[in-house]
Amino acid sequence: LASSSPALSSLQTTTNFDKLRGVTCVAVRLFLVPSSTSFNLQGGAYDRTQLPADMAKAMFDSPVCVCGAGIGGIDELKETGFCIYDLQRMHDESKVKNEIGEDQMAVLEVDFYRADSMVDMTDEQIINLTLSAVSATLGTARMGSDQICDSVVIRARNAVSHFAPKSAMNSPQVKLGEGIYMCGDFIDRAGHASWSTEKSVVTAKQASGALSRDFDLGNSQCSVIPAASDSPQLSALRQSARLLRTIIPPKNIPPSPWVFARQLLTG
Repeated sequence: LASSSPALSSLQTTTNFDKLRGVTCVAVRLFLVPSSTSFNLQGGAYDRTQLPADMAKAMFDSPVCVCGAGIGGIDELKETGFCIYDLQRMHDESKVKNEIGEDQMAVLEVDFYRADSMVDMTDEQIINLTLSAVSATLGTARMGSDQICDSVVIRARNAVSHFAPKSAMNSPQVKLGEGIYMCGDFIDRAGHASWSTEKSVVTAKQASGALSRDFDLGNSQCSVIPAASDSPQLSALRQSARLLRTIIPPKNIPPSPWVFARQLLTG
């Protein structure tokens, strides 16, 4: 948008836009033949699912499983992380119904990030890879294609915000120029501790506030709710990690405080 607009590309505030990168994402949603209902599951909006019993057990504590790269020794996942979602425990439209009907299906979603190695595969190949990734992650039996009633595969090339060390230095303020305002993941949130979707909402409110002030709109409601403070445990962990980094500086980019502490404790 900025590069194709003479008005935007001429602004000093947009000169670093080309340094802000995106990563490729592949989203897979599988509609599955329902298995016997598992009850009393934790962590979701709903406590039951019709995923296979071994999968329900593996995801007992949460309907979301966050997975790093390199799982299962699968070549296509060497640099690809992903998240597994049990949508029957998360979405109203997918929840287990009390009555039995033809439209009753288990719904599993897997979103892959840094998915350049798989984005050009066929839908069938991506679905097969998804089944293998889920099985390797959860330690469950691999589902067969005969268990899939329907499927959706979405490819988004370079579409997911890629945050990296010092990338925030390239993010402009919400006011780009006279009468030009912008919000989103790559806009500076002016110190507010928010990320992802929340960051887009925060910068949208900040942009609205800036516009309201500039145009003397007195009745605008653009206040931003402050982010919650760190828990005492996380605060202590951050302080410990900072201290440890001064004693044993990391050789490469510093990892997150909990990862850094684990690395030290495990030798």
